[in-house]
Amino acid sequence: MRDDRLLVGIDGGGTKCRARITDMDGFVLGEGQGGPANTRLGLDVAFGSIIAATDIALASAGLNLGRKKDVHAGLGLAGLSLKREQDMVAGYDHPFASMTVESDAYIACLGAHNGTDGAILILGTGSCGCAIIDGVEHTVGGWGFEISDHASGAQIGYQAVRASLLALEGVIPMGELAREIMDRLGNTPEKAVPWAETATPGKYGSFAPLVTKWALDGDPLANRIMREAGADAGLLVRAMEAKGAGCVALIGGVARVIETWLPEDVKHLLVTPAGDALDGALLLARRKLESGA
Repeated sequence: MRDDRLLVGIDGGGTKCRARITDMDGFVLGEGQGGPANTRLGLDVAFGSIIAATDIALASAGLNLGRKKDVHAGLGLAGLSLKREQDMVAGYDHPFASMTVESDAYIACLGAHNGTDGAILILGTGSCGCAIIDGVEHTVGGWGFEISDHASGAQIGYQAVRASLLALEGVIPMGELAREIMDRLGNTPEKAVPWAETATPGKYGSFAPLVTKWALDGDPLANRIMREAGADAGLLVRAMEAKGAGCVALIGGVARVIETWLPEDVKHLLVTPAGDALDGALLLARRKLESGA
């Protein structure tokens, strides 16, 4: 007998939402992308992006959009670390046959270790550590740029901008990194301060590639910032090992450059991710469906 049920995995981030649809045999039928799906933007905004990405995935698979009623959805959403968001999402009137929701870090960890025990350290614009041990999630960091996000692209850029302004004022030596950053910021505090007043974590993160570039060229300031970022990442890796994780996968746009700056005593824990966040979201949906819950 033909099984018409479908699975959709959703990776809902702060800038975009990705969807992947498979049949019950795991064959990928289609993928789609929508706008931001961070729950802190409001559930109507988040689910608008989720449904748009799902519709695009259905269309790319040649399926009628009305098939959402046959779709069992696994969602990993940014902004879901707080219980208030979890409770609101659980009660949202969704169009799917069933829905189960976790944080974006949780599905990334599921995908990275194919559902087995392990941990990830997400190093992108922000940062967050997540370990799943015996089915229980443990997190480290991920509380936002203002008070957290250690070793992230935003923090690397932020430290570089602060130090570059000191160099402009002659407090520390002016090197190539500081010179290039201050060129971009107008070479005067009168221009740098208005920029900083509206700067988002993404804008600070845009300077991270400059730091890594000049670190490779031996710039002293860039080297110091990357050493500190590597040390911070090492602290997060050790914390997840202490929670029981025997292996850690580094993921995110900054992960590869940070890896070379990690302390030697944590590098033995690093593994290559087995899959991505969408693989984890699909696994989440399948587990929910097979449990009958």
